[in-house]
Amino acid sequence: MGGLYIGLTLMLTFNMVVGTGRLEVSILAVFNESGQMAEGNCCLESRDDGSCPSLCHTLFTICLQHYTVNIPEFPSCTYGRAVIPVINSTSVGGTAATKNTYLVKIPFQFSWPRTFSLVIDAWYNIHPNLTMATEDLSNRILRTVATDKLTPPSQWVKKIAKTSQLEISYEYRVLCDEFYYSDTCAQICRHRNDNFGHYVCDEMGSKVCLPGWQGEFCQEAVCTAQCNTSRGYCEKPFECRCFLGWTGESCSQCIPHPGCLNGLCYEPWQCICKDGWGGRYCNIDQHYCIKHRPCRNGGTCNNDESKNFTCACSTGYTGRTCENVICFDSYCQNGGRCQGTSENDVKCLCPEGFYGQHCEHKKYSCKDIQCANAGVCTDGKYGANCSCVEGFEGKYCENEIDECLSNPCANGGTCLDGFNNFICRCRENYMGKTCAIIMDPCHGITCFNGGRCVTTVGFQAECACPHGFTGKRCGSRTNVCKNVKCHNGGTCVNSRVGDHSCACLNGFHGDLCELSTPQCTQISCQNGGICKQYINHTVCICPSEFAGEKCESSLMEFDERFLDSFSQNSCAKYYFSYWPILLILFQLMVPP
Repeated sequence: MGGLYIGLTLMLTFNMVVGTGRLEVSILAVFNESGQMAEGNCCLESRDDGSCPSLCHTLFTICLQHYTVNIPEFPSCTYGRAVIPVINSTSVGGTAATKNTYLVKIPFQFSWPRTFSLVIDAWYNIHPNLTMATEDLSNRILRTVATDKLTPPSQWVKKIAKTSQLEISYEYRVLCDEFYYSDTCAQICRHRNDNFGHYVCDEMGSKVCLPGWQGEFCQEAVCTAQCNTSRGYCEKPFECRCFLGWTGESCSQCIPHPGCLNGLCYEPWQCICKDGWGGRYCNIDQHYCIKHRPCRNGGTCNNDESKNFTCACSTGYTGRTCENVICFDSYCQNGGRCQGTSENDVKCLCPEGFYGQHCEHKKYSCKDIQCANAGVCTDGKYGANCSCVEGFEGKYCENEIDECLSNPCANGGTCLDGFNNFICRCRENYMGKTCAIIMDPCHGITCFNGGRCVTTVGFQAECACPHGFTGKRCGSRTNVCKNVKCHNGGTCVNSRVGDHSCACLNGFHGDLCELSTPQCTQISCQNGGICKQYINHTVCICPSEFAGEKCESSLMEFDERFLDSFSQNSCAKYYFSYWPILLILFQLMVPP
């Protein structure tokens, strides 16, 4: 049972403490010339003539009660209670100093209910103990009750209460404490830029993420625009880090299986072979036999799934490509004799007049042949040989060399063969023996990303790149952040158009985060104004008798000057009757 009681107590406690703020009450002026209490008795002993001394030691009790019409003599002060010290004067008020002297703050730690009853009692204090003075109703001089509905942050609400004995002027307002917002002060928001969040608070206490952050608590970094968030992530704003198995600027490219040579992937670590390739790593050429014809000496090529191919060798040959010879009948021609016992040393001993690996070539002498086109015959180890003059070729120098076979004409030029020479007919914009000289160096040159081709002093083509790009053809982006320094902890971010921007920390702004965002300080607002901090500005909530951006303008001085000039007018009595309304209208006309 005890545990249940404790649990309920904790639950009620946490449910109640959902907001925090304060109601401020200020006694502006007190007038008690009669020196009497509520029942007409003198505060001090009467004079011989029966009149009361004007001095009446007065204290005030402030009671903040839930909204109710019937106020008991001793209210419960549901929301809080405060006491204003004894005033030892018959007349007080009229200056800002008076207001600050007789100002009390009643804090609350619950959701502000908006409606309330404010009970102010004025007591004659003759006892050193303040409690005793406020327990005797005969000591009460005046009671005033204000039932109202306010939402924070509110302006000052001014009230006047008077009896035949006493007149008081007072005002009150309700404010949320620092970091508490909304019309109930229950919205908590604290600017932060750390591992637990990156945000500032707006006027209603909602979180506004700093640049580059998102999520409920602005803890999620915003990746680059092209980043595939299903395959990549970012820990800092405007980056893109790939999950394992993915690569590329946007993490959209899968990484194939290690060792995959001629394959591709749709998911990480796959090795899907391209057409014509096989094997676990797509390294087996399924058309190797057709493309390379590796088997020699009449061997037959067969495709193999593990080693590209195998050769079925003809009789007398062996080796991977049938490159090695084994002696067999008719291996040596024209009466040659085969020698050798292993596949690596087989050779033919040729008879006189024949040569070659198989003795297949007959050895001729210069008596047997005739060299054409002025060729010169010489006898050698392997028979007669014709040495051709320049411009001819062939075994007997019978063929004129076609110089156009080597395609000497560049850039699409047309070759015309001549004797030991050639002529190139060049296309437009080209010249020279082989059409290699470009008359316009920029002809055929493409510059990317808006680059423009220009001719250098050395008659060479060069791309002039726009801002943000570099490279021979302007194909690479420049790192614009390389020489940019963002101040005050800001971070430089590349943009898509080759420019940059600085993501600033809380409290700074500007192109390079060089400017400080206004912050509330002790001197931000004058004359008792309350400073409220918003995203890029601060606002002063001024007392009712002051106005201006920093509450620097006194409305009371304006009232005094106005009264001096107006007091002689016959309508002055109407002004004194309606001066509170006029004062409020004047406040509304003064710009914030």
